[in-house]
Amino acid sequence: MIRAPPQPYLGLKVFVFLAAVTLATVIGTYMFASYTNEVSRNRNYLTLGFDHIYILSKRGKENRRRVMAKQMQFQGMTFGFHPALSSYDIEHPAEYTHFLGEEHWPNVFQNHSLSAEALADYRSHLNVISDMVRLEFGSALVLSDRVDMEVEIKQQMRDIVTKVPSSWEILYLGHCSSEPETHRPSGISDTLFFAFEPRCTFAYAVSRQGAIRLKRILDNIWPNPKHPFDIQLIELVKPYFIEAYVIEPPLITERQDYSSQENLHNVKFRPLQKSTLNKLGIIP
Repeated sequence: MIRAPPQPYLGLKVFVFLAAVTLATVIGTYMFASYTNEVSRNRNYLTLGFDHIYILSKRGKENRRRVMAKQMQFQGMTFGFHPALSSYDIEHPAEYTHFLGEEHWPNVFQNHSLSAEALADYRSHLNVISDMVRLEFGSALVLSDRVDMEVEIKQQMRDIVTKVPSSWEILYLGHCSSEPETHRPSGISDTLFFAFEPRCTFAYAVSRQGAIRLKRILDNIWPNPKHPFDIQLIELVKPYFIEAYVIEPPLITERQDYSSQENLHNVKFRPLQKSTLNKLGIIP
């Protein structure tokens, strides 16, 4: 019987081949993971580090939506408009049509202590928080359709979100009637403070844990809240019942030409350093 001549270094060749295959697999896996992480970072970058951006907007406010859409397009951010209630919806509950996915909430009492406008604002925010819980977002940013933001907000937020503790529940990107000296230092960053009395809710983010807790609390208060929504949050934030932070100076503010018309608390708003709407030529 004729035997095949022995192959020199056959074992070494097999070893080299298997090592090459293993190395290629490891490199491919690393590159795919890096690509996936980069895609995830870029996706979050388009929503300022959050899973979603809600913009609350009432019916009949088409001009505001156009301005907000233009601003968000300039910033390269993805977002979704979310219907906000009006005082008419509160005063005429029989005519109100719940949108798809919205909970059928109890009507307010006839002898309610808050104005219909304040109740509509309260319910609008509660609806957004409920929607966030329903869709299982890890976090979401809630904006009014009346806001202006810093031109470089994406770059600024990219640095800030990495410093916010994982236990956070509310993060105010904008606020009013709260001066820097009233904030409580967090010891984390020069721009990040523990919230104390952050009035106004035209720009705040909520984590999933925060949304679940807020929904449970606010559902028990509705349909007869005693405070406007932003004051209700202060009642939870001030004693540290909710872990909340503010960014100082604010990165988002409310347009003065709009806020003067719908200012529920006669508060003052902080100016921006570089206004996006000013850069777009929308406001002087």
